[in-house]
Amino acid sequence: MPITFNGSEGHTIGIEVEVQLIDRDTMALTPTSTKIIDGLKDYTESIKHELMLSNLEINTKICSNIDEAERDLTEKFDIAITEASKYNTLLCCAGTHPFSPWKDQQITEDKRYKRLLENLQIIARRFNIFGLHVHVGINGAERCIYILKRLLYYLPHLLALSANSPFWEGYDTGLRSYRTKVFESLPIAGLPFFFKDWADYTKLVENYLATRTVETIRDIWWDIRPHPDFGTLEVRICDAPSTIREILALAALIQALIKKLGDEYENGVPFKQPHSSVIRENKWRACRHGLGEEFITPEGNRTIRAREAIEELIASVDEDAKELGSREYISHIKDILNKGEGAVKQLNEWKRQGELKAVTKELSERLYREVSSGMAGK
Repeated sequence: MPITFNGSEGHTIGIEVEVQLIDRDTMALTPTSTKIIDGLKDYTESIKHELMLSNLEINTKICSNIDEAERDLTEKFDIAITEASKYNTLLCCAGTHPFSPWKDQQITEDKRYKRLLENLQIIARRFNIFGLHVHVGINGAERCIYILKRLLYYLPHLLALSANSPFWEGYDTGLRSYRTKVFESLPIAGLPFFFKDWADYTKLVENYLATRTVETIRDIWWDIRPHPDFGTLEVRICDAPSTIREILALAALIQALIKKLGDEYENGVPFKQPHSSVIRENKWRACRHGLGEEFITPEGNRTIRAREAIEELIASVDEDAKELGSREYISHIKDILNKGEGAVKQLNEWKRQGELKAVTKELSERLYREVSSGMAGK
């Protein structure tokens, strides 16, 4: 059966955040997602289970703009925080938990998760990580593939901005985004291939399905992927940022960039695809050093400071952000550039406090201060 892309109008946006559930006393991950979800019957479509019971997925509805996404996401975080408090549970956002072992996590009872565990074994059981996924509506399959190809070069920029997982099971990994390397252990994960057009993409997916390489398209865990049923392009490379403000800033940047590239598709703007080695090396640099790195330019023969490259990216989408009404949200990217990505803040807190329990506590408190003040986005 042909794979049909159900196009979306107007650059709609949907945000998915994988949230840590932590015990108020120990600051360790705690398996309370079922209790929380059972208490939120009116939100079953947007507050969901993930693979592990210590993970809660909070999703927005399909939003027409970032203002709407801010209201929706803040409301859902607020009600999840209130419900979690009944079970001595706090919410916390980061790409990994600073010290809780994957071996201690309980798996959610679900048919799909059981299949994944059977197929992937220890690869799935180690999947104690937390990300941010952003869907942006796109009108047309060929436009989607064009934008995907163009966006590949900018994925390391988004990873550097969101890098927020320096610790793994109590160990300083030396990486700004250790989540990235855990994620890449999945069989069909990481950077996607270069597709010539929609037919090229669908041929690969159909072959995957025919050979039982995957059971469904959902089993393709690329850093960016088309979502044909939703009519979106889903950007999945980001660690979960620690605050809603950072989440919205990244989502706004992704939306504006997709709009810009979509307009260039309509205008027939030609481009030369950077060699895959450039994108892969830049992704590693973002994973290892976050914003404190240099990226290789698209030509592959020189470098530019990561912060400077991101400043240029922000400037390039300024008019698109103006049209989308998201300039103020994107302006918070400059705060990340000035103060450092989440991983740097975690490492600084660890140096200051000397223990990872304090790092986890500070992560949760930062989120709670923001939600209680109502100052998430603008």
